[in-house]
Amino acid sequence: MTTRRKCSSRLQLLGARRARDPDAVGSHGAGMAGDTDNFDSLTYRRGDRVTPAEYRTMLAAVGWRPVAETDAVLASALARSWNVTARTPHGQLVGLARVLDDGLLYASLWDLLVVPERQRRGIGRALLAAVLEQTAGRRLVSLIATPAGDALYRSAGFAESDGRSIALFMRDP
Repeated sequence: MTTRRKCSSRLQLLGARRARDPDAVGSHGAGMAGDTDNFDSLTYRRGDRVTPAEYRTMLAAVGWRPVAETDAVLASALARSWNVTARTPHGQLVGLARVLDDGLLYASLWDLLVVPERQRRGIGRALLAAVLEQTAGRRLVSLIATPAGDALYRSAGFAESDGRSIALFMRDP
């Protein structure tokens, strides 16, 4: 059973999310406190599964490059990641954070997506908080930010360099 709870302030909400209810487990993963965003209550699910169709819909919603591979190939890739999702009471995916994690040393956040009509309401911040809680204790948690997410990630402590390492990447055209 996943849980939904309305909170009167964002600070209370973030605190409630950090204190995850261990009994709130459903078929899609562990539940977190809900968010009220003037539309309806959202349920945050740790360890949730995302279908290829849902993933493609999220990419299209935020204007990211589509995945050309088949659903079977994409499903295999998605199965290798740990996800936290934000879903409406009807199960519609409106937010996703996707993490590759070795469980001990390193983790990488590869997607933090919120549908445009629900952006700037704390959903991305809540998803990021869940990711950081899940990956606490790793030597390094990395990500590649878009300009839209830059301020959020910096506010959580991310930077291009830590004085010992710098972030580099290469993109397939």
